[in-house]
Amino acid sequence: MRVLATSLPSDMDECEAVAYAPPRRRLTTGSHAEFVGALVHEFDASLASLRGASDLLARRRHELDEAMLGDLSAVIERQSGRLAWLVRLLEAVDGDGSARRVEDVHGATVARQAAAGCDMALDIAPGADRDSDVFAGDPERVRLGLEILFEALCPPEGEATVRMPVAGYLSVVAKVLDLEEPQRRFALRSAFRVLDMEGCQLRVRIIGGETRAEVRLGTRKK
Repeated sequence: MRVLATSLPSDMDECEAVAYAPPRRRLTTGSHAEFVGALVHEFDASLASLRGASDLLARRRHELDEAMLGDLSAVIERQSGRLAWLVRLLEAVDGDGSARRVEDVHGATVARQAAAGCDMALDIAPGADRDSDVFAGDPERVRLGLEILFEALCPPEGEATVRMPVAGYLSVVAKVLDLEEPQRRFALRSAFRVLDMEGCQLRVRIIGGETRAEVRLGTRKK
């Protein structure tokens, strides 16, 4: 199924859309199995790195120089953060909802926070961050969904432009990326799921030699 969210304000002509079906509010049996399988793989990879670094420190700490100790500490810190991120994702996508806190979400604020967390610059047009432009949702989960999207489309070696041209609308433009690369595909599916459950629409497509993501941040209050 082509994912074309017609309510998003952008050109639709002659585009190659990402082959993702719009996510449902709860995972189907097949989707659940696929998601859990991908999540387990991500947990295993992080745990393997964390365990390897910890074991090396435990067995050979006195033999290692300061540079190596610093590298191992960085691995432990990075993978610990990754595990915490995966737990947040699991709870948001397939938890019982008990931790969800619904309040007024200011789109520009959560977008700024997500961009800052990914070391990215966010260009917000004048007037696009009015205090009155809010929607009901869990700001932590909206921020998580945007962080996942930014990390998927903005690899360290690449460049991307993140803009909020009007209130409640966010665009990410990057070079042409392999959207079927397993880790990126997992991230995009996760971003779709998390944002959808907070009432946000996400579309990702390849058009004109670039990868473009468009997010409608909830339904704004009148």
